[in-house]
Amino acid sequence: MSLHMLCRLRRSRGAGAAARAFTLLLVPHSGKEARRWRIPVFLLRLSAALGITALVGLAWVGWDYLRLRSAARELQSLRTVNEEQARQIDDLARRAAEVEERLNELNELDAQVREMLDLPPASDPTSGSPRVSASRGGPARTVSAAAVRDSFANSDAALEFMRTRLEDLKEKVAEHQRRLAHIPSSWPVNGRIVSNFGLRRSPFGKGTEYHEGVDIDAPYGAPVRATGDGRVIFAGWKSGYGELVIIDHGYGYQTAYGHNSKIKVRVGQAVKRGDVIAYVGSTGRSTGPHLHYEVIYQGKKKNPRDYLP
Repeated sequence: MSLHMLCRLRRSRGAGAAARAFTLLLVPHSGKEARRWRIPVFLLRLSAALGITALVGLAWVGWDYLRLRSAARELQSLRTVNEEQARQIDDLARRAAEVEERLNELNELDAQVREMLDLPPASDPTSGSPRVSASRGGPARTVSAAAVRDSFANSDAALEFMRTRLEDLKEKVAEHQRRLAHIPSSWPVNGRIVSNFGLRRSPFGKGTEYHEGVDIDAPYGAPVRATGDGRVIFAGWKSGYGELVIIDHGYGYQTAYGHNSKIKVRVGQAVKRGDVIAYVGSTGRSTGPHLHYEVIYQGKKKNPRDYLP
């Protein structure tokens, strides 16, 4: 059964302001007795105030919730960025440590090469520079972006210095190799020494004579080879030596090859160690086929045995 009611609000009037009130009248359509409630004005006002306060509070709570939620998302985003930056810093720190380790290896290799070549040691401008070590996690992390930047700056400076130093070392090694290539240090002909450097019994009679080279026994026509890089400064006949070749090797060294049967080079020609320059003979003051070989250093005759391997 449906119930129809009529609600009426009537303002009651009393003697004073405190007696003012509203009457809530409920009149059912069924004919039952009407019901009425007297509601003071202050209670309505209090209810309205409480309702407004509740709405304001709900609005503030909702706004604060949205603000906190946005801040939480931003915090999570910052945390993610921070973790990524920390990972990148650790990675850069490890790379810097690897670069430093390679620099140390290059320094050690450089020192070894210099020691082998009897060169003075090179100073290292990066000694005492700050080191950066990557933390493996936990609260002991001490790596900072500034430290990594400093480390890479030091590494760049060290690499540039190392490049310059290695280029200098390369040039010194090349010069050393050129010097070694020019110094007479191989056998001019295959054979055995039959007459040494210095005083010897004269092969042409009694008495002794000073022999300024060594005589190497070899078959007639055997190839005579240059014992170092250089340039031919004499190629022809010379009294006592017969057909003679003289090579200037630079660095104060010269070599002479005498008693040849035939000369294959000419004056001014550049030769390399091992090049054939003549053929064994017995020209000049000679008792049979052999090669007379001399080494001259800074104008003085030296014992060729000291330069033969």
